[in-house]
Amino acid sequence: MLKGYKYRLYPTAAQAEFLVRTIGCARFVYNKLLEDRIALHEEAKANGGPKRKPPTPASYKPLFPFLCEADSLANAKLHLDAAFAKFFAGTAGFPVFKSKRKARASYTTNNQHGTIRIEGDRVRLPKVGFIRFTQHRIFDGEIRSATVSMTKTGKFFVSLLVEQPDEPWVPAEHKIGIDLGLGHFAVMTNDAMVTEKVPNPRNLREAEARLRRAQRALSHKKPGSRNREKARLVLAKKHEQVKNRRHDSLHKLSRRIVDENQVVVVETLKPKEMMQDRRLSKSIGDAGWGEFVRQLEYKARFYGRTLIKADPWFASTQVCSACGGNGGKKDLHVREWTCAACGTHHDRDVNASLNLLRLAD
Repeated sequence: MLKGYKYRLYPTAAQAEFLVRTIGCARFVYNKLLEDRIALHEEAKANGGPKRKPPTPASYKPLFPFLCEADSLANAKLHLDAAFAKFFAGTAGFPVFKSKRKARASYTTNNQHGTIRIEGDRVRLPKVGFIRFTQHRIFDGEIRSATVSMTKTGKFFVSLLVEQPDEPWVPAEHKIGIDLGLGHFAVMTNDAMVTEKVPNPRNLREAEARLRRAQRALSHKKPGSRNREKARLVLAKKHEQVKNRRHDSLHKLSRRIVDENQVVVVETLKPKEMMQDRRLSKSIGDAGWGEFVRQLEYKARFYGRTLIKADPWFASTQVCSACGGNGGKKDLHVREWTCAACGTHHDRDVNASLNLLRLAD
């Protein structure tokens, strides 16, 4: 099993400069590979002949000598191959060029001959040497690769991919059904028929006024000035704060669920499609349902739990959890309803969590 451990890096000024250059080189190589693949496809289509073999990252070094100073860039090709694989599988759109402003700033390096290792409070990376970092979690296993990333506020992180033995599967003792929503982030019912309603923190909504002031201050600054860079940094820190708060609450909740239950059933939502509704798009994006399910998925795998994703067409809100009768589709404003077949009065979300819980049997 491969498991990632993410830590904060504290590079020196020279090390930070090298990391920024390497991130830029990885982005440059990715864009060149994508550009050449598109050109090769157009060339083959125009000539009607076989397509030439696409270039490799190493083939760009004679043309662009600055690439020789950076760390290994082979993973840029692997990332592009993975993007094309998702495109041809129909799970993602056509790969796009990476922007310096918008794309995630990162690069990945492999652990060849044990070059990546930890000694005390420092981690060694190829071509950089030892960088001070905070190892808040200890692990056992072989390091396979390291991904260095930089936030918009200039903070550096390293994610170490570690190979570890698989966790033994835990037999089902406690089960839980989870219905996700906006009024409450999650309504959870366990096998003891105890229901818990988790409040929706609404991190973005809470910070909206502060973000608006920071954005307005940035728009008033002269482009290219030092004051504009200061204002940009202030705005980036406020957005980072919102992101950190959201991830913190999602991590704590998902870890508690996985610790307390061996079988977890969660509804399958399609946030991207749901965000087409302009009235709810911001609230849906702020909730972070997709990230929550992703965390449940990998934590269940790490700790030997079973995660069941309900079918997207499973009518959890329409079916009566008492008699099984289908009461039909209900608008979002209908929060309570009474079953016409058995007369049971339902809370919409509690009823959905009960129906999801039954999928664990």
